[in-house]
Amino acid sequence: MSVRPVSVPESVAPPCHGAVHRLPDGLTAEDCRDRLRRVAAARSGAAAAEAPRVWSEPVPGPSDGGLAAGRRERETRTGIAPFAASPVRVTVLEYEDGVRDLVVVARADRVGRRGLDRIARTVLGGAPGAAEGEGEAPDIPLGGAARANPGAAVPLPPRVLPAPPHGGPDAGRLLTAALLLVLARTLGDRRPALDVTSASRSFSVPARGLDEDGPVASLLDTASGAAPGAATDDSDLRIRLQLDPAPADGLLAYTPALCAEHAVTVHARPDGLGGLVLRGWYRPEEFPAALADELGGLLAAAARDLAGQAPGAPLAGVALLDAERRGEVLRLGGLGRTGPAPRLTLPELVRARAAEAPEAVALTDGDTSLTYRELVARAELTARGLRERGVRPGDRVGVCLERSADLVVSLLGVLVAGGAYVTLDPAYPAERLAHTAEDAGLGVVLVDDETAARNGPFTGRATVSPVTLRKEGADAPDGPAWPTDADAPAYVVYTSGSTGRPKGVVVPHRNVAALIATTRGDFAFGASDTWTWFHSAAFDFSVWEIWGALATGGRVVVVPYWTCRSPQDFRELLARERVTVLNQTPSAFARLVALEREEAALHDVRLVILGGEPLDPARLVPWFDAHPETACRVVNMFGITETTVHVTARTVTRADALAGDRSVGRAVPGWSVRVVDGRGRPLPPGALGEIAVAGDGLALAYLGRPELTARRFVTDPVDGTRLYLSGDLGLLRPDGELEHHGRIDSQVQLRGHRVELDEIRHVLLGHDAVRDAVVVVTPDQDDADGARLDAFVVLRSGGAPEVRRYAARVLPEYMVPWVAAVPEIPLTVNGKADAARLAALAAGSGPDSPAPSADGPGTAPPPEGRATPSADGDQGLDAVVLGAWRKVLGAAADAGEDFFDLGGNSLLALRVCHALREAGLAVAVKDVYQYRTAAGMTAEIRRRSPRPAVPGA
Repeated sequence: MSVRPVSVPESVAPPCHGAVHRLPDGLTAEDCRDRLRRVAAARSGAAAAEAPRVWSEPVPGPSDGGLAAGRRERETRTGIAPFAASPVRVTVLEYEDGVRDLVVVARADRVGRRGLDRIARTVLGGAPGAAEGEGEAPDIPLGGAARANPGAAVPLPPRVLPAPPHGGPDAGRLLTAALLLVLARTLGDRRPALDVTSASRSFSVPARGLDEDGPVASLLDTASGAAPGAATDDSDLRIRLQLDPAPADGLLAYTPALCAEHAVTVHARPDGLGGLVLRGWYRPEEFPAALADELGGLLAAAARDLAGQAPGAPLAGVALLDAERRGEVLRLGGLGRTGPAPRLTLPELVRARAAEAPEAVALTDGDTSLTYRELVARAELTARGLRERGVRPGDRVGVCLERSADLVVSLLGVLVAGGAYVTLDPAYPAERLAHTAEDAGLGVVLVDDETAARNGPFTGRATVSPVTLRKEGADAPDGPAWPTDADAPAYVVYTSGSTGRPKGVVVPHRNVAALIATTRGDFAFGASDTWTWFHSAAFDFSVWEIWGALATGGRVVVVPYWTCRSPQDFRELLARERVTVLNQTPSAFARLVALEREEAALHDVRLVILGGEPLDPARLVPWFDAHPETACRVVNMFGITETTVHVTARTVTRADALAGDRSVGRAVPGWSVRVVDGRGRPLPPGALGEIAVAGDGLALAYLGRPELTARRFVTDPVDGTRLYLSGDLGLLRPDGELEHHGRIDSQVQLRGHRVELDEIRHVLLGHDAVRDAVVVVTPDQDDADGARLDAFVVLRSGGAPEVRRYAARVLPEYMVPWVAAVPEIPLTVNGKADAARLAALAAGSGPDSPAPSADGPGTAPPPEGRATPSADGDQGLDAVVLGAWRKVLGAAADAGEDFFDLGGNSLLALRVCHALREAGLAVAVKDVYQYRTAAGMTAEIRRRSPRPAVPGA
């Protein structure tokens, strides 16, 4: 006995398509079944019972009523279970007025469009014709091999496109052109292709790289199939457009399936008035749900605008958002949501706190503490000393000091004098410091050691220590009160630049004041808080750490340089100082999470603010295990130096961590975000594009770079809003939250630092021996925070270690790559550097790739000067230390090789220390930096303890 195929919701069924035909008068369900049985028996001799059975379903209403329409709709959109015996379901709907409809539904992976039509022809006696462009199918499909379910489909919101103006392109051509335009503008770095099927022809075309300066007519020609430019094999997303002809020969409707290779299917059928009824389906794992919800409106707007354009008009003039929708989208991103934005300077903010509680502790640096009164007094002395040395309002003053209370005093002193501070990290190479001083036009630089500075990177400039400056200030007459111009520059922070040199970002006082004011209430900052100052003063996260605390009456705890590099020491400091507000990059915080997972110790921390790089929320689950949301709030903040540290904020919950939500939140009040296309036009929710930021946080300019400033800080021609084009890829959600999807250009985030890969490449090419170079980021499979920079160079002469040492003289440590020499840079078929093969090279697993030279970890033969056993014959300690080196840097690392020449960095230094501590040897990260080789470390351990215990001895 024939069993009706099991019906299941379309969302969980394999892709199915269906057709509805009107049965001739007098033709019953039993008549239809008899015809199918006769054809099946004549074709293959099969038993009559094997033919698809025709099912009869009564509908309590007339054939032209709403109930009938709904029943037809439900029947065609109800799928067939993957385990059903038959891939076909045939149903006759019988209405109260005597009319009958034949509904044929089939699994699209088993029965094509022609097969669907042949079943109908068999039943109807040859009435409808077969659709062209589909593969052959058996006369009556009885089964066959099935493909795996390609994923559940979700319906697109239905839409009606009105008839286009008379004399212009037809509705189908306009729809095709509109869909090409929408896909090209909204999918960011994806490579979509559009497959178009109609009654007369089928063609494919890439839906990207449109010439928007070209005429509208060119796109319309492509949409007609006259100039398709076949879609290339590198498409990573396929969209299907099914254009149905007007119903004829009894065919009432055809509903196509979302087939295995298509992420979206759009089905258009004539509405009888010259327009089109749009329906469709998409797979949310391949196509953004928010964009799917917008798709119908975008197509309608684009088709309407295309129809109204002259054929020769530039395509760039076609809008996807009308004025009303554009305004809604911008308000969704925060435009018009103002913040407090007080027009105050940083000295004014700190002085106000000092007036409220002069004896409250403002700074703690080891055993040294400064009250707010003492902080302000020392800053005033510093300002007087600077004035005596000729510093005037608007001047830029360099501050190149080790992290200490004196550094904070000096920063405030520069601001009190009316200047703008330029932070220079003493750990940076001398050449980079010299370039920054020259680029910023520094006349005075504050340094720790005046004697050393005379022959250092600041030769020819006035250098002075904070202590000397305060002494000079004590003897100087009182100067004018500190400046009240909130629009004046407060600081210049240098960031990585693609031209090979860093660029300075100029930020005014009012920006920082606005950021603190707009977040203070939400985060409940106050005098009871203790903050850590963890990050380099040359990294703008420090702006938030220092001034966020001092402007709200909190206490700043200085974290020494080497403590920052030891998670255990840092955690001990946090617990000892009872820190309440902790600011971290996700990479650094992961080290604390690992320690807290073993035993929770940070019970005073009430607020963790993460920023500086993308967050993987799943890695916070152990933190929430140790610190419930009710005890400690975790906030993820997305920000950019050019927009004053932070832009958005989102409280991360345990549920978010379990779900892996990648949202970075809504713009903080006074800031706004929008996602724009390559022409700066706002995109709707769900569309991938460049993140642009507006509002109270925008920097003044790039110092001395008017062309770059004009290129990145732009004015929206429609609403006049000043925007910063971030170079970050993202999308806006329907609820106004922002998703961050990485960089558009070669810039990357590495352990909280913004790094331009092109800057590193530019530096490498500056070496005379380097003919070509490429830089990639290689992830660590065992540690999500262990990504490293790898450079592959083609050399004219010399070796990779020499090139790396050259780079280390120019670049800060976090930008110095591991360097390997290769005979040539592997290229893709498109002539670009082959990232996959380079990644294999970096991992040492590229069997068909050119092998790196013997200059990288795991590949290098021992150089001359191999370390020899110690004179006392104790080779056990040598083996343990060298074993730790090789565990971290590669099996061929030699005891005499420099840690950093082997690709070492701060993270790998921490791993070496961990390995040695596991072996019972007490070492610190700074020891790796100081002694640099396994042999040197071994000698130092012996010096500290002439007969150290050797594990296993």
